[in-house]
Amino acid sequence: MVSEGLYFYFLSWVGWIIVTFFFAKSQQRFLLSALLLLIIIGSNTFIPVVDFQVSVSFIVLAIMAIILLVKVLKKHFLLHYFSICTVALAYVCFKLFEIYDPVWIIFHRTWMLSIILLYLALLLFKSKSERYVFLLTGLLMGELLSIFVLHSVFRYSIIGAFEFLDVFSLTVSGLSVWVFFETVTVYLDGFIQKRVKEKQG
Repeated sequence: MVSEGLYFYFLSWVGWIIVTFFFAKSQQRFLLSALLLLIIIGSNTFIPVVDFQVSVSFIVLAIMAIILLVKVLKKHFLLHYFSICTVALAYVCFKLFEIYDPVWIIFHRTWMLSIILLYLALLLFKSKSERYVFLLTGLLMGELLSIFVLHSVFRYSIIGAFEFLDVFSLTVSGLSVWVFFETVTVYLDGFIQKRVKEKQG
């Protein structure tokens, strides 16, 4: 059985290495690499907020989501709101079904939930920026809603634990792989079209 946090630490460090050593030198690269380090460092530090313990990583992700939402969310507010809520509710429903009816969890829960969320992100959001920002926002909303429900029933009060960070890192990594293959496919298609035109001309 994989211990909680293993996916998160592995994928986060892989992501940091890729961003730091393979991205072009820019302010965006610096900010992204600094954010990844902050998320890694803050994963095991919790701040008390009312009756809850909130991880520093969750707070960093929430601040980042708010900033990115301001930049990305320019039109179709209602449609995007419902789409984000769909991702959040999928997260909450999965966690509740897992507690009350765990029989249908046919393989590792983290992988199942990540695949469901990734599928919803690809289905609901069109552009690359929307997929990342709205998926992150939906995940954060889903975590908050699920913890409020679990707190009222089971007195569970940890927001942004390794369980959440594992799902977050797997889903974002899966989305990154998908975007990479989309980019490669578009490039290859353009390259082939160019070669065909050269031969015809």
